[in-house]
Amino acid sequence: MQSAEWMAKLQNQTKRFVEASSTATKRAVERAITFVRTYKKQTLTIAAGLLLTTAIGASANYYYKSNIISIYHVAVNGQEIGIVNDPQVVHTWTKAKLEEEKAKHGLNLTMSDYITFSEEQLYKGQYDNEAAIKALSDIADIKVEAVKLVVDGNVIGYAESKEAAEKALTVVKEKFSGIPLEHVKKQTVAAASIGQPKAPLGVEVSIKEDVKMEGDSVTAAQVLPVDKLEELLSKGTFKQVTHTVVEGDCVGCIAKKYGITSKDIYANNPGITENTLLQLGQQINVTALRPLVTVQVKEEVTEKEAIPFATQIQNNEKLPKGESKVVQEGKEGSKSVRYQVVKENGQVVEKKILEQEVISQPVVKIVERGTKVIPSRGTGRLAWPARGTISSGFGMRWGRLHKGIDIAGSGAVRAADNGRVVSAGWDGDYGKAILIDHGNGMQTRYGHLNSINVKVGDVVSQGKQIGVMGSTGQSTGVHLHFEVIQNGRVQNPVRFLK
Repeated sequence: MQSAEWMAKLQNQTKRFVEASSTATKRAVERAITFVRTYKKQTLTIAAGLLLTTAIGASANYYYKSNIISIYHVAVNGQEIGIVNDPQVVHTWTKAKLEEEKAKHGLNLTMSDYITFSEEQLYKGQYDNEAAIKALSDIADIKVEAVKLVVDGNVIGYAESKEAAEKALTVVKEKFSGIPLEHVKKQTVAAASIGQPKAPLGVEVSIKEDVKMEGDSVTAAQVLPVDKLEELLSKGTFKQVTHTVVEGDCVGCIAKKYGITSKDIYANNPGITENTLLQLGQQINVTALRPLVTVQVKEEVTEKEAIPFATQIQNNEKLPKGESKVVQEGKEGSKSVRYQVVKENGQVVEKKILEQEVISQPVVKIVERGTKVIPSRGTGRLAWPARGTISSGFGMRWGRLHKGIDIAGSGAVRAADNGRVVSAGWDGDYGKAILIDHGNGMQTRYGHLNSINVKVGDVVSQGKQIGVMGSTGQSTGVHLHFEVIQNGRVQNPVRFLK
């Protein structure tokens, strides 16, 4: 083949190669062709080899460089979770996710995790956007900026904002103080505590505990609406705990198990009282309501109070012993007292007198007490008439009224009080009996005696022996039947015995 012909053929093949090559390759080939043309035959073989070597090398270099791409390692809190070809893939997903959560909860959310990207250039670098997003979705911690309510160092709950937390506290204060919200005003307080509402007319409302509000990031589910936060503060919980009665349960046992009191159970379950018999399977509300804050109300109140009158006792030698009479009626005085009252959650815990003024002085009641001793007049306080034990009391017995008490024993029977004997002898079912009139509307009867030591008209003193215990009349054994008749009606003697 002629060199010119061969050169033309080589140029045509080279041209086609050059058209598919990079700028650098084209320049190298063109220089090679120029060199061949210059030296023609002498350098034909060398030129052809050089041309091919240069072209192939340049082509390989271009192919390698054109396949080098940037990939991005995605890390969450320092831990790699996938590889993407562009950080915007993650940014777009994050924005969409936050918008989605905001629509659900109505809160301004943030991605609390720390997401970083590390770029790397690799030949035919591998990435998987879909796998990276899935991994991110599985661990993404989406949180809301909230206000943490802390009471005495303990986290109580989270509110959407400081305003929401303050509203919940205000509702709690109103609930326990009874002061309407529209009457509550803010007052200046120490920076470490919450603004306390102050009502007019000298009433101060505050929360006893140290209450603080702090910013925090939490999951949306942890943020409580105002009503739930208020319920938590005033009750200690908004979850009801129920106990199912099992064999052997009692109210006190159940209360001890849940760390509450029996009163808590009665308060939570209106149908249950101290006398209620619990049933197997019965559901009992054992929720312990313990407010997490103490609403303290300090107020000044003025009250009009009565001043009790004193009673003065004077002896009257002309008045029979055991009698008394009122010489001057007593009358209460009155005073105006100004108190500082402290209430905690509605209960008065302190009441301090600030000032008091007497409006009217009380009038003393004067009573004269008789000291004159009249042998036939009783004192009204009865001594035991015999030694022994009560074998039968006052009341219904064998279908009829037993009018006195039976004292089983033996020995002397004595007058229960001073008096005059009005009856002494046989008295039907009573057998041998004595009736004494004590001159003060009271009489005493002594029945079933074995013997009588007094006669009608005798004046006896308290404790004087009047007979001996026996079993006469309607009697089943030795004993004393003792009756007390006051103003014509039988009474239970035990009420008067000293």
